[in-house]
Amino acid sequence: MTRFDACAGLQGGQPFDGEAVARLLRRYGIGPAEQAAVRAFGRIVSAAELATGLLERLNLDDEHAEAGLGRALRGFCRELAGVGQWDFLPGWPAALQSSWSECYLGGAVAEFPFIAVDALIGLCHERLFGERAMVHRLELDIQRALVRLGWCLGGLLATAAVDHEQNSRLAAEDGDPVLGLPNRRRFLALLGDMLPSPQSGQQLGLVVLQVEWGRSVDVLALDERDLLRLAMSEVMHGVLRSKDILCSIRDDEWAVLMPDLRHAAQVSLAGHKLVDACETMRSNSFPALRARFCAGGALAPEQAEAPLALEQAARSALVVAKAGGRPFDLYGGEIAARAEGEAAFETEVARALESQQFQLYLQPQVALPSRRVVGAEALLRWRRPDGRHVSPPEILRVVERIGLTPLLSRWVVQQAAQILATLTARGCDLRVSVNVVADDLNDPELPLFIRQTCDTWRVSPSRLCFEITESGLVSGEAASAETLKLVRQEGGRLALDDFGTGYSSMDYLRRLPLDELKIDKSFVERISASESDRAIVELMVRIAHTFNLEVVAEGVENREAEDALSRMGCDVAQGYLYAPPMPVHEFVDWWARAEAVLAAEHP
Repeated sequence: MTRFDACAGLQGGQPFDGEAVARLLRRYGIGPAEQAAVRAFGRIVSAAELATGLLERLNLDDEHAEAGLGRALRGFCRELAGVGQWDFLPGWPAALQSSWSECYLGGAVAEFPFIAVDALIGLCHERLFGERAMVHRLELDIQRALVRLGWCLGGLLATAAVDHEQNSRLAAEDGDPVLGLPNRRRFLALLGDMLPSPQSGQQLGLVVLQVEWGRSVDVLALDERDLLRLAMSEVMHGVLRSKDILCSIRDDEWAVLMPDLRHAAQVSLAGHKLVDACETMRSNSFPALRARFCAGGALAPEQAEAPLALEQAARSALVVAKAGGRPFDLYGGEIAARAEGEAAFETEVARALESQQFQLYLQPQVALPSRRVVGAEALLRWRRPDGRHVSPPEILRVVERIGLTPLLSRWVVQQAAQILATLTARGCDLRVSVNVVADDLNDPELPLFIRQTCDTWRVSPSRLCFEITESGLVSGEAASAETLKLVRQEGGRLALDDFGTGYSSMDYLRRLPLDELKIDKSFVERISASESDRAIVELMVRIAHTFNLEVVAEGVENREAEDALSRMGCDVAQGYLYAPPMPVHEFVDWWARAEAVLAAEHP
């Protein structure tokens, strides 16, 4: 059971019993006298005769036309024509309602029952009175009873149509419209219904799977994203048991309810199989896309006795699996402690940003071959109260997850401008480079913020260089290019970072208003030992100079790499050969010493 329609079990109409029929008849004033009049009519005119006349009036007498809906409507009309044989027990209105439900679900308009009842009453009138001018009192009583009964049946069938509309609305609210799977609302209801009690001896497993797509997925058309989600849902369904229920609880998140488990190993097995199936599908069917699949699992009632507690346990395991780089983790005591640690770390990061505990260290950039210092890259650093230094990727991972990236980016710009003011006061007229993430490029207010910040600290925007990674440009490319143009118009410099590691390097050089190109250290660190890497770096330098760009090589660790880069014509180098990243005051002292050495070498 994986599809939403299999889970919902929604059907139109309400079941009838004797009391329900009695209430219906009372509502429309159909008492014993009216019931007797209807039975009398049933003895005068046969149901077959009425059915034939009704089909003719409604143009449904062609047995070969409209095989699907037409056949259902003909069946409904034949059932309706049996009104004279009704013994006023629950069976006949239930059968009539069922017949109408088939028509309605097949596409019949909601007004059709009233059209059919009106035609039937007219037909009964003709059969009762014909062309006679004189009519008997009994015939008038029969006619009035049939009219009341007609409105009764019309109301009954209209209610069935309304029930179907309500059920369709509920189905839309409880199901993913693309995947046909239970959505989060339905998932929570199912979880509550299926959760076993501690005394039952049963076990329910829950797996929550999450996919983190690379930026290349963001540019897919909506129908392509839908096909991607459908493919994932189908491949996951293929590795589950028939009794397991697959739910789509967010755009890129699924949950699997696993009833009647015998042991926790079944949850682990399912989690690993789901992740493996998704990764195999991606590599085979969507090899150009990048993604990370992770899952977490939990078992009830062993690890949780309430629905939300069970989901929280599975999510805690998911968080720990992602943090540890593993495909799956099962909730347990250690997992709970680590999940709490992750949550506490998120809080600590947020507080550190709020209280400005972060710092920007500077790593010098030197011109080749002179080694004259021309700039520095500002790199994020954070030392926790316990003395441990936290790596920038770890900080950025958490900041992005908790939605504080815009706040951090603006803090970095402000700090860089303040650093430039400090450098100017010490006679150090250098430029400072800062990193820009993908979300920043979609912020239309970024250029104005940069100008206002530079005005506040009285520094020129031309001394700020904004480094953009290729992966950051894939998402929202049109908006990104426009933001970059505005930054350039404000006077800021632009650099393409990690060149050669993305998808469309050459295209970016052609279309974006760049000033610098930074060659990734993964290429630079091997140029002394690898002919192919040396040839690649040399080609990158030539290409950059063709576009009138300054070339900065990252990760220069030894003299051999520096000499090779100088021969290639690389403009600027950065790396531990010259200095590690350092606090601003240490950088100023280092710069002063470097300037003194250059002055002594070139008096």
